[in-house]
Amino acid sequence: MKFPLTDQLIEEARRFNLRSACCHCFYWRPGEDRCAHDWPDEGQRRWPLDAPDASGARPTEAAFCKEFELK
Repeated sequence: MKFPLTDQLIEEARRFNLRSACCHCFYWRPGEDRCAHDWPDEGQRRWPLDAPDASGARPTEAAFCKEFELK
């Protein structure tokens, strides 16, 4: 699911120590660099949420996986 990446979302993620990236998920297989369910990352790997993309630009959307389970 994709949501607009707002300043409020970024601030709340920091304040409440929210986690949503693949590396925080129970189903992430770091040795294989993939999801155990073979889901595409669709932007969920990025952490923190406002980390710049490959071009150095701040993203405008945050993606959250419906299968996410915190480790």
